[in-house]
Amino acid sequence: MPSYTTPTQEELLAIIRAGWNTWLQDMDTSDGSPEYHLGNVIAQAVVASMGNAKALHRDINPLYSSEDDLSNLASLYGLTRVAARGASDGEVRVTVTGTGSWLATQQWRSADGITYQADTAGSWSASGNVDIPFSAVDTGAATTKAVGTTLTTLSPPSGMSSVGTIQTAFTTIGLDQETDEELRERLLNLLGGTGNSGNRGDFVRWMTDIDEVAEGYVYKAIRHILSVDGTIFGHATVPGGRWLTSAILTDVNNYINGTSTTDGQRAVGQDFLAVLPTAQDQAVDVEITPDDNYGRDWGTAASATLTVSGISTDGTFFTVTTDPSSENLVVGDRVAINIRTQSSASHYHLEVRTVTNIVGSGSPWSIYVDTPFTDSTGTGPAYPAGPTTEATVTAIEGIFDSLGPADDATGSRWPLVSSERPTDLVLADLNRSIMDVEVDGVRRHLNTSWTTPASDVTATASALSGSTFVANAIRLTTTRIRYDKLNT
Repeated sequence: MPSYTTPTQEELLAIIRAGWNTWLQDMDTSDGSPEYHLGNVIAQAVVASMGNAKALHRDINPLYSSEDDLSNLASLYGLTRVAARGASDGEVRVTVTGTGSWLATQQWRSADGITYQADTAGSWSASGNVDIPFSAVDTGAATTKAVGTTLTTLSPPSGMSSVGTIQTAFTTIGLDQETDEELRERLLNLLGGTGNSGNRGDFVRWMTDIDEVAEGYVYKAIRHILSVDGTIFGHATVPGGRWLTSAILTDVNNYINGTSTTDGQRAVGQDFLAVLPTAQDQAVDVEITPDDNYGRDWGTAASATLTVSGISTDGTFFTVTTDPSSENLVVGDRVAINIRTQSSASHYHLEVRTVTNIVGSGSPWSIYVDTPFTDSTGTGPAYPAGPTTEATVTAIEGIFDSLGPADDATGSRWPLVSSERPTDLVLADLNRSIMDVEVDGVRRHLNTSWTTPASDVTATASALSGSTFVANAIRLTTTRIRYDKLNT
């Protein structure tokens, strides 16, 4: 819908004077005349009225409203903007000696400056490890850290280690404040179907009422004429974060269906069941021809790697059994390793780090990095990285994060698959996302060559498997990015 451009006061005055000169040819509308001043007053009043009308239209129209006006508009329909919150109910493991205790004010800090605090006070009675329940003091999506993330203990009590490691994933993830675009999408979904009739728009709204759920897809009449099935995705705040847990699934089903103690949202007689998407795993392997000085930092060949024999528990270094100098790896070079991001899933994120030290005169060699890896579990070798690697990883993961579950042959899914939320992995789209990577404001990739995927990947259609509905989606597992020339 185009937005009407309000004429300026000068433009309206010119229109008024032209009209008077046409209709009343003897009228003097020259600058400074009484009629000129009268026309100016009229133009000012009209501009003010048109501006107020336009502002009012924008504030009450969900397509144009923003910030507090959008929040107020959404509240009229019972929607509240999701506030920022910190991750909570995780556990940090620290090494202790002797006996001692910690206060409920005991804090830890991540490498990117986020502060966490113990949920309760406690004590230990013997040397070893102790797992302390803790939550983020700060708010935002970045407070959700993966299991294995290393934290610095702030002012540790006597006998407690100065570092800790996240041992148990946060029960509640951190969230950024809901953006205008996210709130607008929820509001438009609601306006697409009024009341609690149980239409498709209602079920999407109900599923996304659960804070952890960012997207919901609905299939009607798959199991029988009155059945409704939904599948849910989380927020793309951390790699693999869109893949939710069974606990969140239970929350969605209980909220919509109700329990013995609480009322549900759906109409009586409707049969609703939410399911988690089933992963169709897919790795990525791409060789890139970059601009000069934007290739790999090291490696004697385009396919150069170093075999990783292990990653330290605190993530500060990894070990290799081949002399790094044989591949020309030196301090200051960048390396990339696929690091596990979910303890219960085979999802890996290619993490890029800069080498700060190489220790060892024989096997194994320990290679220290500037920022600890987020988990001590990695897969595959260490790859040569370069100036464009991190941006390339982000582009690849963005394509996968846009993939919804595959459609069903009956065409009963809502919302329908569109170019914004494709079902299948189209190699041309993936290729374009990498070719569009900019570093220093310039596109730096000249060409790409794919080993995996070698062609488009079609997701298995979502359908009944026995009496259970299965929603299939493509999930990124591992990423390999190679460069055919050095960063020289």
